[in-house]
Amino acid sequence: MMEKKFKGTTLDDFLVRDYLIKMLGEGEEFVQDFYRDLLAKSLLFQRLLSKERLPSLTREEIETVLERIFASRRKRKKILEETGEDKLKRAISDLLYGKGSWEERVERFAKELRGVDRKSARDIASEILHFTFPEEYVLWTSWIWDPESESGAVVFLKEEPPKRSMYGETYEEFESIYKQVQEKLLEFGIKVRGYLFVDIFLAMIYATYVDYMTLSTMHSAKGFFPPAGIMARRLLGIIRDEDLMEV
Repeated sequence: MMEKKFKGTTLDDFLVRDYLIKMLGEGEEFVQDFYRDLLAKSLLFQRLLSKERLPSLTREEIETVLERIFASRRKRKKILEETGEDKLKRAISDLLYGKGSWEERVERFAKELRGVDRKSARDIASEILHFTFPEEYVLWTSWIWDPESESGAVVFLKEEPPKRSMYGETYEEFESIYKQVQEKLLEFGIKVRGYLFVDIFLAMIYATYVDYMTLSTMHSAKGFFPPAGIMARRLLGIIRDEDLMEV
């Protein structure tokens, strides 16, 4: 029996354009600083998690990596305590340089990691893969697309109610949706190499949604929650000192 080929949804051009206009409305300096800081994060991961450097990483350097991942930032010490430095380094090495598909390596990593739930462990694995090899792997975290809850940033790029079949249930399937976002951004004149700008675009979409939902349901919360631009930076693990506030 022939395996059914995944046919993902076609994202709505006008929604991609509208969110892009809103993001660029934050100002050229905002976008440039955001991209520069995200690139610096990726270069840091590439340096610290290289095949040669990884085995000799210190505890402080491992914490530096975990601190820059949304799903592990506040639990980085617990992860290190419960997983152990050497075991964590071996798990990261297998994730980045081991054999198997994206799913197989991510699942092996998630089974080894302690101190966080399975979904967070998968998010951490995806960030490590993506930012170490930013032109090879797309970023697939639960805030971008979660098949279980049928929610995430990508669902705001389509008017139809989301279904698992629309955005994929495997990495290979979701990858085609992520690359579709990149293609549409290129069509609208965003000439940035690689996937990092797509990360920023999707983070701003999700942060805008969180901002809207917070203010619409908690009117008294205004001033206590960060604006979308700061929230987007948190989602991508690049918090500036002036925006630092544990939440």
